[in-house]
Amino acid sequence: MPSNPRGKNLWPIVVIGLLGVIATATAGFVYWSVKWGEAAQARKLVNPVPPSPGNIAAGLQTYRNHCQKCHGENGDGKGEKAPELSITPHDFTDAHEMRVWTDGELFWVITKGHRPMPAFKDKLNDEERWQAVDYIRTFAGKPWHVPANADAPPKN
Repeated sequence: MPSNPRGKNLWPIVVIGLLGVIATATAGFVYWSVKWGEAAQARKLVNPVPPSPGNIAAGLQTYRNHCQKCHGENGDGKGEKAPELSITPHDFTDAHEMRVWTDGELFWVITKGHRPMPAFKDKLNDEERWQAVDYIRTFAGKPWHVPANADAPPKN
């Protein structure tokens, strides 16, 4: 039976392709593990900024400047830029859904971002991000906080 010189040349390509797939899968798993580990830690964060009228007013300004164009004036996810996004912005007026999220998780999402939402860690200081959490809570009815030890699964 004649040998196939072309088949021998494909072997290195197949090995390199498999190594590429394995490396990509490993990187994805590591990224997923780190991200979920951070989210689990964020769930336990306690909001150090009380929902006072002054903090809620400051949160309103932050929201208007950085969140309103996507999440909407009423927090319903129907901002002027929402139709352009690949994912519908979160609806903060859904009281049931907002009870699932702890303040720490909201703070973490504001801090780290969640595609297509950008991260605000370098744009807003900690206090401004916590004030935004206080204000966002008002869309669901009143400025209440979900305790860090509440039993609910973390959001992605």
